[in-house]
Amino acid sequence: MKLLLTGNPGTEDVISAEAYEKLAAEPLEVRSMHGRVVVEADTNDYELLGEKVLELRTIHYAGILLYWSETVSPTLEWIEEAAKQALASDYIPLTASFAVKTVREGNHSFTSMDISRVIGGVIYEAVKQAGRQPIIRLNSPSILFRADLIENQLYISLSLTGDYSRHIRMYRVYDHPAALKPTLAAAMLRLAGARDGDAILDPMCGSGTVAIEAAHIYETSRIICNDINPRHVRSAKANSLIARVGNRITFYTRDATELPEVLEEPVDVIVSNPPYGIRMGSKSAVKKLYRRLAQTLPELLNRGGRVSLITPEGSYMKRLLTSNGIQVKDYRKVKHGDLWASIITGVKPE
Repeated sequence: MKLLLTGNPGTEDVISAEAYEKLAAEPLEVRSMHGRVVVEADTNDYELLGEKVLELRTIHYAGILLYWSETVSPTLEWIEEAAKQALASDYIPLTASFAVKTVREGNHSFTSMDISRVIGGVIYEAVKQAGRQPIIRLNSPSILFRADLIENQLYISLSLTGDYSRHIRMYRVYDHPAALKPTLAAAMLRLAGARDGDAILDPMCGSGTVAIEAAHIYETSRIICNDINPRHVRSAKANSLIARVGNRITFYTRDATELPEVLEEPVDVIVSNPPYGIRMGSKSAVKKLYRRLAQTLPELLNRGGRVSLITPEGSYMKRLLTSNGIQVKDYRKVKHGDLWASIITGVKPE
């Protein structure tokens, strides 16, 4: 069974790797910066898949792929024919309601609502011709179909994850002003090569997203969450309690450069979202902070320890890590909301 998985553009390979690990799903399309991955799982049990995809922490959406193609110039007529080939009505049980949601990127002569209307109409007529009463319910339908039209490529899928993006975690009762998406935090942990049993540190933890994601993924790891702002640390503690992992995390309220004096021993993995200019007030303040952080990281890491940082000042941070003895292993652009940033992943030499 083919699945459509979506997530942060720039993390497609990470999503594919997690799907292979958790679902034994083989990649069919992993297009960089596309925000979408197509994989094939060796099962036709969509109820089981619906349970298993909820274990994926790097995705925003998962659906059973009913149609997947592209054309030179998309039209509503082409989309209507695609909807007929998708046979979406076969997935609607007796008396079940349905709706169609559209995600569209690019310049087209029609709107997302037009696409939903056309595909919804095809499904409506197919259900009616099958001798059943079609029920359209835009709010909380029993069955949700989704159309993704990305430039000239169309995906039609049956949602396995509902109407809300999986990056929305219910534990975030407090959001930091520049909070990291949990899906990106999970991706960065994977990029850093974190393993169960590793000591994992976020030296500038904000609302605690990295630490909480780590606690959910790695059952035996020692997890440390630090921030210089007491209000952020209190909020991170509150979020961790709601997430039911508060007892797994050690919290500190320190300047990150003081942590080598506080921690009993170095850690294996550091993952963090250090402040951007919008939070610091000036670019010079950001650069000063980054210099101090880069100088401190080698002291905090074990030999062979890994670090993954996200920042819009990617090239500058990359130079700082290199000049402080960290070997950069991966450097990539990612989309975080409306912002393009860089994830830099490096290793302290053995």
